[in-house]
Amino acid sequence: MKPFDQIDTIEDARALDPLAHRLDVLSRTVSRPRRLRSVLAGEPFGHSAHPVLVQAPIGAWVSAGWLDCLPRTANSAAVLTGVGIVGAVPAIAAGLVDYAGLDQRQRRVAVVHAAANALSLGCQVLSLRDRLAGRLRRGQWLGLAGTATLAVGGLLGGHLGHPLAPQPARAAT
Repeated sequence: MKPFDQIDTIEDARALDPLAHRLDVLSRTVSRPRRLRSVLAGEPFGHSAHPVLVQAPIGAWVSAGWLDCLPRTANSAAVLTGVGIVGAVPAIAAGLVDYAGLDQRQRRVAVVHAAANALSLGCQVLSLRDRLAGRLRRGQWLGLAGTATLAVGGLLGGHLGHPLAPQPARAAT
């Protein structure tokens, strides 16, 4: 099996179509206010806002994970976890607006992308809860799980955002 053949399997998974339809309904709801849709679609910038907006939660959560490896940084890691949670809200909204422009195969990948990122967000929310309740180690593990899940979502998002990107060069053997 070649790398990323699993994404082709997701694209062909008709079982995801009912979930894709539900995301379509949510996408239309978020896209209803014209001004909001315009900004979230990135019209003022000339490209989608979603790839830019996801940088805040990604950066915050990855940075929190690094801080978790250092002594006396628990408070800073908790703040970054919270910043990532807040930053995820506009990123999700922009992703829902972008969803409207996807074809059916892309929508199936987007369903799994959204599910992975929703799981990641859930882990981060639980991580922040535990950090604030003094359960630091548990909060750190939940943050790590959320960041690992985010990597899966990011891989799928990259596939959606860059389907025609050049393939990485292969080393001569």
